[in-house]
Amino acid sequence: MPPIGDRSAARGLFTNAEYQSVHDFFAARPELAPTPTRRLGALASALGLEALLAKDETARFGLNAFKLLGARFAIEHLLARGAVRAGATLTCASEGNHGRAMARAARDAGCAARVYMAADAAEARASAIAQEGAAVIRVAGSYDDAVRQVERESAQHGWTVISDTAWPGYEEIPRLIMLGYTRMMAEVEDEVGAIFVQGGVGGLLCGVASWWAFHHGLERPRIVCVEPLQAACLLASARAGGPVAVEGPLETTLAGLRNREVSPLAFEAIQPIVDAYVAIDDAWAHEAMRRLGRPGGADPIIDAGASGAAALGGLLAVLQDPALADVRDCLQLGAHSRVLVVVSEGVTDPAVSRAVMERA
Repeated sequence: MPPIGDRSAARGLFTNAEYQSVHDFFAARPELAPTPTRRLGALASALGLEALLAKDETARFGLNAFKLLGARFAIEHLLARGAVRAGATLTCASEGNHGRAMARAARDAGCAARVYMAADAAEARASAIAQEGAAVIRVAGSYDDAVRQVERESAQHGWTVISDTAWPGYEEIPRLIMLGYTRMMAEVEDEVGAIFVQGGVGGLLCGVASWWAFHHGLERPRIVCVEPLQAACLLASARAGGPVAVEGPLETTLAGLRNREVSPLAFEAIQPIVDAYVAIDDAWAHEAMRRLGRPGGADPIIDAGASGAAALGGLLAVLQDPALADVRDCLQLGAHSRVLVVVSEGVTDPAVSRAVMERA
């Protein structure tokens, strides 16, 4: 983990007018109800915290992950200004959740959907995407290879890419998607001092960090990015001072965070805001899954997938791993701390979840 950054006055990626457009969008659609912020009092006590809150995205808009926030907002925006029309073909690369959300939003808009996935992406996730009516195309290589293939083929055929990762010349739609993600934090009414959030390519992290920086400035909570050890591209980029790709195998069960490369648009925006980057072994996320799925006391049950539990896994690691004591001290975590963790997905790979939950 690189040193905690300064508490600069950076305001994030979005303007006041853009935040107002998100507010107006959801205000006009009351059926798109907020997700709950769960209070985990028993777990907070066990961890020595004043309060622990979980933003529960396991059932967002009828799907089992937060991604429809961005896909729905972006596609409807494009439809409203005529950049996309009914009958168009929309495409993306995905490890599962974004692809399913894009397929659902495309279907609702009367569009066709094509989702490109790594060859070894879980069949359960591919099947869930296909059930939304999308064509699923397997790609030799990783998610990042799928991104390049979808960009190339979409340009050849005139399809519209709906991606939450950006690249040179392709930024407008990722920006819209990340702007949609900010709605999640607008739904949080509690006061917190630290927020643990999943990394991935940086889209969700950018939405979360930007919202708090804009609305709370220097008084914002500490923002902590959590990634799997083998796919810690945001941490590597923070250390390098610019976007770099990670090498080696991507053998992690945190499938939604299995990325080699950051989104440059997101990375640039979060650099002055994120306070810590933490890379964790999968075991910490698995322990978090069990803590959420088999809670103590009166805490609610939350059935989270491995990526969904990763933010809590990062908190557990920071609090319990002696190697991360400096991070714990810099974040000033203790008996007076109020912490929010994002539970970004429910169960998306039943085989992995079953194996994790069966362990002691």
